[in-house]
Amino acid sequence: MRKNWPEGTRMCVALTFDLDAETFWFSRSMDTINNPNLMAEGAYGPRVGVPRILDMLDRQGLKATFFIPGWVIERHTETCREIVRRGHEVGYHGYLHEKAYFPEQDRELVAKSRKIMKELLGVEPYGYRAPEGDLTADTIKNIMDNGFEYSANSMACDWPYYHEDETGRKIIELPSSWLYDDTSHFMFTLSQPERRRICSPQYVRDIWQSEFDGLYEEGGLLNLIMHPLVMGRVSRVNMLEDLVKYMKTKEGVFLGTALEISRLARKGLGI
Repeated sequence: MRKNWPEGTRMCVALTFDLDAETFWFSRSMDTINNPNLMAEGAYGPRVGVPRILDMLDRQGLKATFFIPGWVIERHTETCREIVRRGHEVGYHGYLHEKAYFPEQDRELVAKSRKIMKELLGVEPYGYRAPEGDLTADTIKNIMDNGFEYSANSMACDWPYYHEDETGRKIIELPSSWLYDDTSHFMFTLSQPERRRICSPQYVRDIWQSEFDGLYEEGGLLNLIMHPLVMGRVSRVNMLEDLVKYMKTKEGVFLGTALEISRLARKGLGI
């Protein structure tokens, strides 16, 4: 895919948000569901972070992708409907942000969450992001079987590529990196390693801008993975908006949804 984007595109930037909300905590340990403080921290994402992020995207005239667990759509329906109303993409991200340990479970979770998206939001998900990026050969087969257009899980490359099965079916992969995940830099936690350092927004901007500049020269993909409960704080949204403004000054940069980028990649790869 390197330097092979179509339609005058030089590189792509995907602004993706995992709206995990409370599931960010109880998908790891159900004990946390009885911890009001952690549940409140999770709820900050849809209640405060998302509106702030949506307003920033409106100011910049951009569309993003929100990967949302089915439970979050049920719990925070109006927030999710507002995401759709403002023209953003909604992708699959489990039901409880849980890992699917068996292919049958994965199929059941996809069917359940798709039904919720259709009934409550009126949308069909085209993108698949596994909770915690837990991708397996069975997962890829399930993604293909369910008609998804792309996967956004791997960390194998700096530009899009495709998975192919034994029958010749192909699906686009939009890779990322823990380097592009806001929780790697901002996520304070009392669990091990406890009291991890919280980085300044400028520190993270320097990293992301340096990666952007390098990928711009190589013709790559910068797939940012952000969480409204983390990125939705004022200083971080302001940092992201400043970074977006910088990216928009560069000729040939496409900032859009993961679905739009996957379709550009498909053209560039000739599949």
